[in-house]
Amino acid sequence: MHLAPFASSSLATRLGTVRTLWPHAETIFSELQQEMEKARQFMSSFEQLLSSHGPIAAEQAPNSSTAPAQSSGNGFSVCQDVKSFAPEQLSVKVVGRKVVLVGQKETQSTDEKGSFSYKYEVLKREWDVPEEVDADALSCSLSPEGQLRIEAPRLALPAAAERSVPIQVSPAAPQLGAAKDGAASTAQA
Repeated sequence: MHLAPFASSSLATRLGTVRTLWPHAETIFSELQQEMEKARQFMSSFEQLLSSHGPIAAEQAPNSSTAPAQSSGNGFSVCQDVKSFAPEQLSVKVVGRKVVLVGQKETQSTDEKGSFSYKYEVLKREWDVPEEVDADALSCSLSPEGQLRIEAPRLALPAAAERSVPIQVSPAAPQLGAAKDGAASTAQA
């Protein structure tokens, strides 16, 4: 049995132009290709925007602007941008050898058309406090620019009073020559 294409069959000549319910594959793929090109152009422009405004966007986003924790000869110090949070929306806790900063904010609004919006933001950061730092003396300060500084001094070791350390004398060690003789007699046995 031989199957000929529909266009060359005698039925096609009797029916004339035949239209299908499905669009041609070329049409679908050309539309898909156009949409993909639009998406590539959008992503390219978005990447250019991010690369040109990257540092500004990082300064404005509270979750991305964190100075690394610093432990130096002076102690522990870290600075976090929290300008989008009010002081009462922030809490700082010491949990073991970690400092935990949590900021929570809710925003509700209704516009003139009656549309309601609700936004809930959470900021959570944790830093390890080094062993040489006094975590009990941790302090926080918030600048007018919205920078939260968390600091702790180094542990202050108490000054040791002068004292004499006794020297303990251990029992007399066997003499070197006697040890060699004992080793030689053990080897002969």
